[in-house]
Order: sequence, then C-alpha cells, then structure tokens
Amino acid sequence: MRSPILRLLMAGLVVISLIVYPCFAQEKEGKSLSAIVERISELKSLEQLINKKISTLEKLKAQLDKERKDIDKQKKEADEYAKKKKKEADDYFASVKKQVDDYLAKKQKELQSLEKQIADQKIKKLAQIYSSAKPQAAAAELSQMNEDVAAQILVFMRPRQAGAIISKMQPKKAASIFQKYLLKKDSLKINKQ
Repeated sequence: MRSPILRLLMAGLVVISLIVYPCFAQEKEGKSLSAIVERISELKSLEQLINKKISTLEKLKAQLDKERKDIDKQKKEADEYAKKKKKEADDYFASVKKQVDDYLAKKQKELQSLEKQIADQKIKKLAQIYSSAKPQAAAAELSQMNEDVAAQILVFMRPRQAGAIISKMQPKKAASIFQKYLLKKDSLKINKQ
C-alpha cells in the first residue's frame, strides 16, 4: 500500500507530463518560445501548489501520529488506573469479607455458647426436679429418655442421688447410662479446669 504522499507525487508527475508534452508538440509545429516559457511558469505555480499540498499532508500526518500517541498514552494510563482501582476494590472486598466472616464466626461461637448454657440450665432444672423425686419414680422417667440426656441430668445431681436413681433402673439400661454419665462427668471436670 502506497503512502498518500507518494501517490500525490506520482499524480504531480503525471500532471507535469500532461502539461509539458503539449508544449513540445506546439514547438514542433513552430509555436513560439514564449508559449513554452508561459507553460513552464504554469508548471512552477502548479509545482508550488503541489508542494503546499504535500506540506499540508505531512503536517496532518504528523498531527495524526501525535494524536495517536496521545490516545495510546491515555489508554495505557486509563488501563493502569482501572487495574489499580480494581485491585483496591478487590483488596477492600477481601478485607470486608474477612471482617464479616470473623464477626459471623464470633457470633456463631457466642450463639453456640448461649445454646449450651440454655441447654445446661434446662438440664440443671430437670436435675433439681428429679433430685426431689423418689429414686424409683426418677429411675422410671430417666429410663424412658434419651440415654445422653439422662446421663447429663445425672451429672448435675449429687453423686449419692444419682447412684440411688441408677440402682433402681434395669441393669442393662443402668450400665449404658452409667457409662455415659462417667464420660460426661469427666468432660465436665475437664471443662471446669
């Protein structure tokens, strides 16, 4: 692909040849030298016009090149700015997400602790109720419960009361609940330390 300047030069040469050729043709026919001089003068003014056009085109090309460089520079700056802002946003989001996750984990632990406290209070209340009941009646009730819950209730009783209730249970059920009672009692001692 030829540049616009090269095309303009070629067009100028074609125009010059079209102007000069008739002059030489007229000279052969005996035309005067003044016609040739006049033709040369026309060619010089045409050459000046072509040179002006070339100069204008070169200036336009230089201006376009400068604008293209400016646009490329602005695009690069905009891309860098966008990357910087995206990184800042990502970092901020990660920071906020971590804070939220930490807060939720803390609140989850608090909730679990509260739920355990409430469950322990309920179990302690049940332990008080069954402690005041006769061992035979308490044994019958605890035998019908989930063994883990029954063992937990026994943990919150005085050992003598717990022993009296367990002794009134069927041996197989008593052994199973007593094993769980011992595990929970040990666990409770460890947690208090």
